[in-house]
Amino acid sequence: MKLYKIAAVATLALVLTGCASNQSDSKNYKDESKAALNSKPTHKHAKAKTSTNTSSTSSEASSSSSSSSSSAETKSNNSFASLSSQLASKLPNTLIPQASGMNASQPVNIKYSGNSQNSKITYSLGQKNLPLNSASASNNAYAVLTKKTYASASAAKQAVDFQPASSVKGLPKVSLGHSITGHTQSGAGQEYISWNEGRWSISVHGSKVNNTNPKSTAVSAVNMFEQYSLPAPESVGTVKLLAGDTTNLSQEVKFQKGNQVYTLKANTASAAIAMAASMK
Repeated sequence: MKLYKIAAVATLALVLTGCASNQSDSKNYKDESKAALNSKPTHKHAKAKTSTNTSSTSSEASSSSSSSSSSAETKSNNSFASLSSQLASKLPNTLIPQASGMNASQPVNIKYSGNSQNSKITYSLGQKNLPLNSASASNNAYAVLTKKTYASASAAKQAVDFQPASSVKGLPKVSLGHSITGHTQSGAGQEYISWNEGRWSISVHGSKVNNTNPKSTAVSAVNMFEQYSLPAPESVGTVKLLAGDTTNLSQEVKFQKGNQVYTLKANTASAAIAMAASMK
């Protein structure tokens, strides 16, 4: 009987020990689960912070892009093409040069005065593109375009001072290339080469006194006329070039359109011809 009691007590002790162990394991599991649950907000916060940083970076990039775009737009609005477009709206029914006659990378600034009947447009070089009629634009023009309205088409035609081919007939001839023949005349140290192309009369003035030979300028002009087509005047047009001068707006293209006359003066023959050829 004693043995049975001892065995029973031992068995009971083992059962109680097992229960205590199970309760401890259960408690540890619950504590671990609770700790795991409590750790989740930390990861969530980190994710949110990363998202915020990404959003901030994206916002800064967008702002930088917007600033660059705005700067490019401002530059574009002051480009030669944009200024020419603005001129066309300010001076309706006026022929405007679409080419500056300068290197494409060279900033050109423009001022104008007058209206669609009578106007003056001044082109100057600058360090940067400026708005139309900017007070900061240089007054040292490399080209000036004027438009003048006359009482009649015949009065406008007379103002062009066109020289017909018959006026130089019989004068000494000089070959200028591209099957163009010029006629020379000289006196008092001055020398001229003249010729006609279509409705245009062209003359180049040189000076023996100043050692300026008109032939080289005339040949260059003929070559340019092969590259550029001058506007077709309704009646007449003239080109007057001065050899050796590149500073005094002494290169001139003038033509009639109805009762109006356009006169483009530039420092160089190349600028005058390129600008006049682009007028529309």
